[in-house]
Amino acid sequence: MKLSDLWPGRKPPARTPAKPVVSVIVTKRAGAGQPVATGNAQAPNAGLRGPIELPATLAECEALHEQLVTDAIRLELALAQAQEGAAQGIPYNRSWYNRAKAALKHINHDRTRLLYRCGQLRKEAKQQAQQGLDRMILDVIKESMPADQFLGYVRIAEARVAAEVAR
Repeated sequence: MKLSDLWPGRKPPARTPAKPVVSVIVTKRAGAGQPVATGNAQAPNAGLRGPIELPATLAECEALHEQLVTDAIRLELALAQAQEGAAQGIPYNRSWYNRAKAALKHINHDRTRLLYRCGQLRKEAKQQAQQGLDRMILDVIKESMPADQFLGYVRIAEARVAAEVAR
């Protein structure tokens, strides 16, 4: 059978019937409701995803931000092309356009959340670096003076902290 035999209004050749008879019996196999892990199976409900999971490290944050920026730029360009085409009289799929606008809104929301998370991670890293430097300075001071004198300074500092808390 040729592809042209499938065109509407075309009669099939005499040697093949107009409607081939096919009988199919569908039975439910055991465990059909269970998900099967195969390499080429689609992810369930791949079209609908929620907010992205925020990464734990700054490097992962920056990599994910780059990916989101790239996705946002691609969507913005596609939406702009659709609008330009509509201005020139070329119709576009309104359903696709609305889904793309919604996706762009969600991507931008995720970018905002991600930038805030990156800022938090940078602040934490800066604080940890400063605390490490403070410990090093204290170790150098401790090594350079007698233990009794150092403990005297520690007591003075603790008294000042207690006085600040009491205010």
